[in-house]
Amino acid sequence: MLKKIVFFYGPKYNFKRHLPKSRALTTISELAIYSDRKMREHTFKIQSRRSSDGAAAEKQEERLSVPCLVAYSEQYASISESALHSFLSFIDQFEVESLYLQNPPAHLAEQFRNMHSRVRVIKYEYKTLDMEGLKRINREYPQVIIGQEEVKRRLLTALYPLAANKLAKPLVLLFYGPTGVGKSETARYIGDVVGQRLFRRQFSMFHSNEFAPYLFGGRHTGDSLAKDLMERESSVILFDEFDKPNPLFHSAFYQLFDEGIYEDRNYRAEVKNAVIICTTNYASANEARERLGAPLFARFDAVIGFRPLDDGALGDILKRSCREAVCKLSDWERKIVSEEDLYRSLIPLLYGGDGVRGVKRLVREKISETLLGDALRR
Repeated sequence: MLKKIVFFYGPKYNFKRHLPKSRALTTISELAIYSDRKMREHTFKIQSRRSSDGAAAEKQEERLSVPCLVAYSEQYASISESALHSFLSFIDQFEVESLYLQNPPAHLAEQFRNMHSRVRVIKYEYKTLDMEGLKRINREYPQVIIGQEEVKRRLLTALYPLAANKLAKPLVLLFYGPTGVGKSETARYIGDVVGQRLFRRQFSMFHSNEFAPYLFGGRHTGDSLAKDLMERESSVILFDEFDKPNPLFHSAFYQLFDEGIYEDRNYRAEVKNAVIICTTNYASANEARERLGAPLFARFDAVIGFRPLDDGALGDILKRSCREAVCKLSDWERKIVSEEDLYRSLIPLLYGGDGVRGVKRLVREKISETLLGDALRR
């Protein structure tokens, strides 16, 4: 009989901290393998066991004792759809004393509704941006993201309600502008300030035929955005290249942006007090409104434009990139490649359309060219 039932909602690393240290743990995957093996053995034994009068003599086997049964998020895929939908019957084959489930699918959790008083629910508490973090962004942003002074002002204004704990929903931001000017890097920086690894999904990697089940949920064995959101480690969420998917999918985000709830056919994720950043390559806010549509565009709390980098900003980025790249070289390599010579040789090659990525590529190529030339002359 189940003596303890725990539902944990959040990332795996924190779920492990709630597991008992003094008890033997059995995972749901291990139990599924054991169950399948016993079923096959039973099929063969029922054919071979005969009593003296020819009738089948079945021996009642003792149920396996499972002191603590654990299910990690990714392990629900190891059991069949029927076992998932009749989970209580499945585990009733065994003597399970304690049950710990990480991010259980909604229809599995529903089976425990009549045991509500016995179920302990633990929800991971995500770190959120506070006023100290906002002050840090104010101090550091111009050095981290070069050439986007207006973005800093708009960003701080947008982040204030979250830092002041005045929001009951996620803060949803739309970044637009050319590639390589600091949109994704800004999201990563905010994640660093909060102190948690950024949760990022790059939407350009999904094709229409696989994006629908990812957004709306397919078989419980497949990947889904709701499941990924439940497993995330951060309150800073980046939907990179948000402009790439078909507009037919935009409605999937309405409830998430409005209430911080994302549901599909299998999972229900809560995303409160978070920052959701959607990056696009639109040239203007008007283009973003036209392409995304008014219903979705109206759900953004702030729309922030990143401008192309001017020559001064590119020069500053080049100087920083040269310094960082040379610092990573060995003592011997730094005798061949000097930071000053590297910077002077690349200044004439700068092109604004390449952005930060283009500058870093130039630096890498020039260093490799210089080191290769020295090696070939030896």
